Amino acid sequence: MPLHVKSQDVPERKGVRTGAEGEGSMISVKGYGNECSLMIASRAPGYHTAPHVHESEQLNYIQEGEIWFFVEAQGFHCKKGDFQRIPANKIHWAWNRSDQDAVVIEAHAPGLVGLKAASGAVALFDNGETPQVRRPGINEFVSFDAAAVENKYFKQS
Repeated sequence: MPLHVKSQDVPERKGVRTGAEGEGSMISVKGYGNECSLMIASRAPGYHTAPHVHESEQLNYIQEGEIWFFVEAQGFHCKKGDFQRIPANKIHWAWNRSDQDAVVIEAHAPGLVGLKAASGAVALFDNGETPQVRRPGINEFVSFDAAAVENKYFKQS
């Protein structure tokens, strides 16, 4: 397990959501250490995750395109160059309402690498270092009236 991994050795995680976790497709790459994880995710037009929560604080940077992030009763229309924060243990979700991919860089602390969240992620530990991942976070999808919040920002069609 190295401290450095070349881009060609980082697997892309390609997923299409249909159902309880939301709708749409996303391609992502992720690396992690003991205290945090970093993910770069390209969300296709129409991507809409279901409300979820995790104990990780999440910082988002919009590298390309635009996307809506919702944190409980608040909506944030994020565009290229914007930063956005999701506090730990707050219900949140995302929706790419545009006609272009939205590329978002996400940092999570503690690292969001529990269960399926670690799928395809690269561990960045020095040779001989024993990983001591602190509380690997997981996404927990929850029941929440997302449509009511979204209706505050735009009319549903």
